Amino acid sequence: MQRPTPNHPQYSDGDALVRVLIADRSTHYRETLRRVLSQEPNCSVVGEAATLTGAVRLARSTEPDIALLDFDLVMNESSARLRRLANTFPRLDVVVMLDEYSEDYRRAVRERWGYSCIAKDQAEDHLQRLVSRPRQAAV
Repeated sequence: MQRPTPNHPQYSDGDALVRVLIADRSTHYRETLRRVLSQEPNCSVVGEAATLTGAVRLARSTEPDIALLDFDLVMNESSARLRRLANTFPRLDVVVMLDEYSEDYRRAVRERWGYSCIAKDQAEDHLQRLVSRPRQAAV
């Protein structure tokens, strides 16, 4: 499988390579996201995890720009642990993937943790915009 890197044929020096971490309990879904993201020339999937603990471990070593987190992984963790994630990686853009999009879930995630949400069944449509939006400048 071709991984987007600075050597990717469609990658230009002016593009910022967006590093993405995927955390989902489903191996199949992680593979699907990896396949979709591999088509984006400015994107590199730097790791995959089946648990939030695994995702945090990978985030420490891979320093992703975006973490795509399964809703169930988020809901099974304490608020304190998720706040530690945000405090440990303040520049990390966390996006929670919902099995079923509902305004109530989106609002709850936004109010409780301040994270964005996308519906899994619409993720392919949203991923291109997600990885192409400007990243925060280093402080």
